[in-house]
Order: sequence, then C-alpha cells, then structure tokens
Amino acid sequence: MPERMQVLVTVKAAPEPSNTYIDTVCVAGVRVDGDRRDWVRLYPVPFRHLSTDQQFKKYDVIEVDTIPAKSDSRHESRRPIWDSLRVTTNLKQKAARERVLSTFIGPSMCDLIAGVHRHQDSQSLGLVHVARFDRLVISRHKGWSQSQQRAVEAAVSQPTLFDDPGSARAPLQPPRFVVKIRYRCDTASCPGHEPSLLDFELSALQYHQRHLSDDALKAQIERKFGDEQFSSDRRTSLFVGNIADPPKRRSFSALGIHHVPRDSDWGSTLF
Repeated sequence: MPERMQVLVTVKAAPEPSNTYIDTVCVAGVRVDGDRRDWVRLYPVPFRHLSTDQQFKKYDVIEVDTIPAKSDSRHESRRPIWDSLRVTTNLKQKAARERVLSTFIGPSMCDLIAGVHRHQDSQSLGLVHVARFDRLVISRHKGWSQSQQRAVEAAVSQPTLFDDPGSARAPLQPPRFVVKIRYRCDTASCPGHEPSLLDFELSALQYHQRHLSDDALKAQIERKFGDEQFSSDRRTSLFVGNIADPPKRRSFSALGIHHVPRDSDWGSTLF
C-alpha cells in the first residue's frame, strides 16, 4: 500500500534523459512527519512536466504518496506517485532549516564510503561537513552517452503521460561543463574527495547563462558554487548520495550544498 510522507526537500539533482518522461530528476530530503527523521530518496520525478502548483523548490515541505522502489535495494529509496504530490510550506529561514538539518550532519564522507564497503545497502544519503575546501574542478561535458541520447530521441518522438495535443517538446540538452568539488572531510586521515556536483541549480545556471563565453560561464560557476558557498564566514556541508547500481555504490556524488554562518549555534529540532 502507498505510504504518505512529509518530506523537507533538500536536493533536486540535475535532470537526466528518460524514455517515459522526457527527463526526470532525483529528489532527496528528510522526513518530517510525526516523529520520523529519516533520509528519503524520491525517484523518478518528472519535474519539468509537473503542474505549476506541484513544482516544488528546495527547502519546500511536500506531501506525497510513495511505494517501495522495486529495482533499488537502498533503504532510503521510494517511488513517488507524482499526481499525489502537494506542496505544504517552505522553510525560508536558515535558522528553521538548521534546526532540522543539524541533526543529520554526519557521518563523515570517509565513514559513508567505508560503510558501503562493508555492505552495499548501507547508508546512501548524508550531509557531510567540509573540513577543508580546496577548489572546484571544471571540465567540458562529453555529451550524453549513447544510451542517454537514444532516450532523448525516443522521448521526443513518442507521446508521454504529460502531453497536451499539439504540445512542443525540446530535447534535454547536456550542460556545458562538469563540476567537481575537491575537499577533505572530518576524518583525520581523509585522503581527499572529488565528487561531481549534480545540483539542479548548477544545471539551471548553465542553461540560463548559455549565451556566455566559456571563460565567463566558468567565472560565474566559480563565484556561485565556489567563492560564495565556501567563504571563510560559513560552515559548509554537502548533501551526498551514491549510485543505484550495486557495483558503483562506493561512488558518492555531491547532490547539493548547505551552509550556515560559522558562528551559528541553533537548536536541534523544529517540529
């Protein structure tokens, strides 16, 4: 039976090609219904094709019916029933968000990876503190893989659940650049990490600034996702998650960035 959840949305990953929905995003957050305080992953979410009143923002609280993910053994993963989705509120104040999220910080990135080494279904979502930020590594995107390109072409040529008569559909374009974050986590012996940043906001920035030259776009990315997010007056953490394919679960990506003032000392619970 479907289970209805209240979820504080913390992550919207960049859209990926889909045969059925044109493109989908992976959404992650924390449950805030009743006494539940669990990580949850919602996939697939055909975000661009949801109705306007269903298109939630980061840090919105949503209600949605979910069922277990059939082909994903990670315990955080649920399949949303998208037409049941309702946006209830938004935690606009950073202090309010921190009172929820401060209880989710940890374990470290090294510890999460070690957990998956021990068992493939270990914790697959987390909020890890960045002990030392080194730099962003920006490189040219290689374009969609052959299977992704086939999905793009198939989705554009076939009707979907969201089609209106005569509606036009633009194929999903890959971003111009891939961005990785080079940093060290809280583990004393951390050798360093360099995950790809899959944040929806990074994809949106590249789309809206597509008229810029390569150098100008890189400068925008450096400013927004480097200088601003990792400034010395902020305590910065990364929302991280691994890959569904069991052989690749030791590989974690950075799904989003979270920061608070370095001198903040907010409480541990809101609800």
